[in-house]
Amino acid sequence: MKRKSIFKNLLTGTSILLFAAMISSCKKDDIDETGSANLKVVNASSASSDQSFLLANKTVVSGGLSFGDATDYIATNSGNNLQAEFRNEGASTAFASDDVDLDNGSNYTVFLAGDGQSARVKLYQDDLSAPASGQAKIRFIHLSDAAPANIDIRNASGDNLATNLAHDASSNYLNVAPGVLSLQVFATGQSTSIGTFNLSAFTAGNIYTVYITGSTSDNITVRQITHN
Repeated sequence: MKRKSIFKNLLTGTSILLFAAMISSCKKDDIDETGSANLKVVNASSASSDQSFLLANKTVVSGGLSFGDATDYIATNSGNNLQAEFRNEGASTAFASDDVDLDNGSNYTVFLAGDGQSARVKLYQDDLSAPASGQAKIRFIHLSDAAPANIDIRNASGDNLATNLAHDASSNYLNVAPGVLSLQVFATGQSTSIGTFNLSAFTAGNIYTVYITGSTSDNITVRQITHN
């Protein structure tokens, strides 16, 4: 009987520890007070008003973030389950929110994507290692609710730069020659383009994100941001 009692106590103690660990891992706004991450904030919501951005209930961008705007990198605390929240400028409630994890020492870009009921927060980790010599480095992110769910992105020569890129997903980085880049976007595997888009000249040594946005077929656009 004594052995059973000891065994029972051990099981109870283990259960309590496991429960405590689960509660700790799910803690809301679990801020790493000694850690930091760098965060670039982008408004990719074509119908939104100017935005503010808050992280773990602290204001990171106080307002004035219009569609297409991107901030420089902003140093903030790292941590887990941090509430990321876009708000219409001057509002006290969220236009879109989600919980995000930021690793200590890492770099991220957070987007406001979508319009109306489809507005959402999307976070992507950035690779700021240098591109190949004489090249620019780019990645593609599919944030358009009007474009096909999976897309191919091709250059003016018809070469694929990204294939089968899913909605809200990011491609791998690739090196491209500096200069103006003309892109065409297709439903995956199709031959009829949904649009041709000319981007500003890429500079050798720079790192870019090119994102596809737009909530109707009339306002699908392709935009670029620079990371360095």
